[in-house]
Amino acid sequence: MIVAIATRSSPIRGAAAASFVGTCSRGSLTKSFFPSSRQQPQLSSTVRFDSGSRRRRTREANRKAQAETPQTLDWETFEFSSSPKFDKRFDEKTNGDGQFVSDDELEDWREEEAKEDREAARQLNEHHQALQSLDPELVERASEVLIRHINEDRIERVESVLKQRTKQSRFLFENPTNPSNVWACLRTIDSFGIQNVDVVMQGDNYRGKAAIVQKKGMRTAMGSAQWLTLINHPDTASAVASIKQQGFKIYASDLNPNSKDVRELDWVNAGPICVVMGNENNGISDEMRELADETFTLPMSGFAESFNLSVATAITLAHMSAKSGTSPDDKTKFGPLQPGNIDAHEYACLRLKGLLNSLPQKRMGRAILRNEGIDLPNAIDLL
Repeated sequence: MIVAIATRSSPIRGAAAASFVGTCSRGSLTKSFFPSSRQQPQLSSTVRFDSGSRRRRTREANRKAQAETPQTLDWETFEFSSSPKFDKRFDEKTNGDGQFVSDDELEDWREEEAKEDREAARQLNEHHQALQSLDPELVERASEVLIRHINEDRIERVESVLKQRTKQSRFLFENPTNPSNVWACLRTIDSFGIQNVDVVMQGDNYRGKAAIVQKKGMRTAMGSAQWLTLINHPDTASAVASIKQQGFKIYASDLNPNSKDVRELDWVNAGPICVVMGNENNGISDEMRELADETFTLPMSGFAESFNLSVATAITLAHMSAKSGTSPDDKTKFGPLQPGNIDAHEYACLRLKGLLNSLPQKRMGRAILRNEGIDLPNAIDLL
């Protein structure tokens, strides 16, 4: 903390002010920091700072930051909060006010949260299964009806975005802790055309009030990512097994000394790739490190030891984009990003989802379709 102090009887002006700046350590500032001068203020040997007042000011600053935060999560025009860790858009109860919670209350809360995580994962996976299992003729009829209620510019936007989608690569986030970081990562992934994202959130990895509160916000972040296909896995082992079964190799970002430079990995001939990003504080788990086909690092030249999660995701995607392209000879696409390679039925289902999400009100689509004798599964309400 940098502190400047002056008394009424001996004001500090101009260049003299600079000489009366000291560095505070653990709440005290001694007079030895001040040089001899006729303008030296009259100080006692030690100035103490009220830690309670500092905590109150911190809480007040957090409340003020929350009040200034935009009220809704808008995927296309998102504005970051001035207090990202306590962004009430992810959880209205997130306040960072430091209220005391007993160990028993914390354990009960953690168990209740684990139940909510499992239910949220079940609903999310049920939604995607319901969408993909829709009859192709039903999807076509429903889309034709909804198009009449959406302006042409919006329809063109939805279709142009979906034509750039790729299933050649996907991302997996293992036990992330900051909902604002996850939200930023998901929007960046969307911008590079990747459709599928996997998330592992194991309750045992979230201990303490702050961790549990932020995990609650994670559910909101994932639930609001309406343009992506998100799959929630109960643990690392089942996530990796499922993804590898679909033919993906696992490339995990990791700072271990055996990791390769991201530029040394084979991104072109590896086939489908799942990129794993670990926890913001601890990185990937030991289990993930053992299961990964490759681990990689992002080159750094400064004193900082690591990148922020959302920055690391963006850098990795930029590298993947640079390794992708179209062959000038036979016009075939290569690399980890291959726009437009989702199959026709998935494209049609995502287009229907995009049309439903483009209506002014969330439930309007179901009402419009019912008037035409079209009834979608209840799970589609989870859009």
